[in-house]
Amino acid sequence: MMGPRKMNATRLMLLAPLMRLVLLSAAGLVMFLGMVLVALQPATGWSWSPEHWRPLDETHPAIWASLFTGLLAWLISSWVWALKPGHIPAMLFAASGFATLAFCFSSFAPWIAVPMNEETVAWIWAVNILGASAFGIIMTCLFLIYPSRLPNWKWLSVLTVFGFGSWTLLRTFGLFQDFAEVQRITTFEMLAIVIAVIWQFRSSASDPRRRAIAAWLGASTLLGAGAFIATVAAPITLGFSAFILENYAFSFFLVIYIGLAIGLMRYRLFDLGSWAYRLVFYASASIALILLDIVLVSILALDPGQALGISLLLIAIAYLPVRDFLWRRIVQRRRATDDDLFHLVLDTAFRPTEQERAAGWKTLLQDHFHPLELAEAEVAVAEPGIGREGISLSVPGVAGVPSLQLMHANHGRALFTPRDAGVVMHLVRLMEQAETSRSAYDRGVSEERLRIARDIHDNIGAQLMRALHSAMPDRKDAMIRDTLADLRDVINNAQSPVLPLDEVLADLRAETAERLEPHGVSLRWSLQAEAGIRLVPSTIHTFRSLVREAASNTIKHAGAKRLDVHLRVTPHKVEVAIEDDGSGVDLATARLGQGLANMKARVEGMGGEFTLAQGTSGARLLAEFPHEVAGP
Repeated sequence: MMGPRKMNATRLMLLAPLMRLVLLSAAGLVMFLGMVLVALQPATGWSWSPEHWRPLDETHPAIWASLFTGLLAWLISSWVWALKPGHIPAMLFAASGFATLAFCFSSFAPWIAVPMNEETVAWIWAVNILGASAFGIIMTCLFLIYPSRLPNWKWLSVLTVFGFGSWTLLRTFGLFQDFAEVQRITTFEMLAIVIAVIWQFRSSASDPRRRAIAAWLGASTLLGAGAFIATVAAPITLGFSAFILENYAFSFFLVIYIGLAIGLMRYRLFDLGSWAYRLVFYASASIALILLDIVLVSILALDPGQALGISLLLIAIAYLPVRDFLWRRIVQRRRATDDDLFHLVLDTAFRPTEQERAAGWKTLLQDHFHPLELAEAEVAVAEPGIGREGISLSVPGVAGVPSLQLMHANHGRALFTPRDAGVVMHLVRLMEQAETSRSAYDRGVSEERLRIARDIHDNIGAQLMRALHSAMPDRKDAMIRDTLADLRDVINNAQSPVLPLDEVLADLRAETAERLEPHGVSLRWSLQAEAGIRLVPSTIHTFRSLVREAASNTIKHAGAKRLDVHLRVTPHKVEVAIEDDGSGVDLATARLGQGLANMKARVEGMGGEFTLAQGTSGARLLAEFPHEVAGP
């Protein structure tokens, strides 16, 4: 049992992340409420009385866009750091959240109503510039070490901090002060971030996990930073007006924060790659639409409404097919179709031996997923599962093969995804169904062989014995010919279903009497049945085999003088009672021979009952089984 000290230590470990998150969130909320108080102050001067504050509808929306963007960035980054306090990328992420909070909270000075002196305004703009530049510096350093440390990352980090830091300080304080320079600084910082992200993606080609993180971070960063550069930083740097207020554009950075949070927490790593490409495609469409609209408005002097319509049309015609082509080439690996999988599974399931089926199943998985390693799983699994952040895929046991584990998909260049797990589940179900069909086929083959063996023993054997004891050569030849004809019927199971019952029984009665006569055994035959009944071959075979086997046993073993055969056929049931007056049978020690065992199995196989009992003077055989009446 866990001792009190261990329990307390565990409780403290669980509470520590929560306490860090609560404290950081509280600090962010205090700063947020403080800035809300500043934003609501009236033009008449500072007031602590809410009745003097400005109504919300009189404040500029840019204030609230900035405040909520800064708060959300701080909360997201604080949450990640609270869970991973010793993780350097998480620490940098939290620092960037504070920088974002700083430049967002200091960005709406023009819309503050309360009077402020020039020095206060200057300090507000200084905080804004320092926060914006710090965000770019920290993010660049973060992407130099995460998801992997790039070559010469230390020197590059020093160069980033010293270069952008010096540039920012020179333009914020002293003789070279120029607050407008912040747009140029942040533009180049965004470009540095983009370069670092692309470098990360290229350097992670050999590690699918790092590549998935890099693709996701790259997509979210390119979308967030690219949108800010395209709408605010680049136009101002080039001497044009921003397309939207920078306070609104700050919300683009939340895309980066959400993407980084997911990447740092490594949430559903196996899905990040495909989602990253989706983000890139959607961002590309948006940027292409904006740029095309600008070109049409500025160069062709079209009306904005007309330009937007033409842009949408061109994007739909050109972009969507290109996107679909690139998606298939880049994201979706070529896989077999359902028809191909079905044929492959059938080919595997119907191989003759269990060893060949097991080898075929492994080959199927190998050819479909191309793992670097395919081995037996340490623990059996009932359903497919993705492990180690997409590195492994567990496959349930099937076709006599134990549970397997696939490692490193697509020759080690990709991660396993939920779609792969779904394909495995589909393959397993197909294999189970094919196995069921194959087992049914094997049972059918076995039952057919057993039927042929029984018929040969019960019917053909009896007929050959009858021919053997015939004194007339011509009669013997005819019997042998009839036996060969019956043998063909046994093999083909093609006894005519249209033979009337009375005709079949008449032949059987004559045959039985002829067999018994040379051995001094008389036959008493009785039949109860409706006229014109026609039975299916299986029923005819069954009671013919019963009578023939009983006659053979009487001749060989009973020493009897009389054999009584009573048949009763109702519309749904056949009853057979056969009794001799021979030596009988000791039920306590009797064992069923091959013939009697065949009779019992045949009757019970039709859903009937078979009984061997001691009769009045000899042995008594009782059989009862259902039957189907053949059509006319």
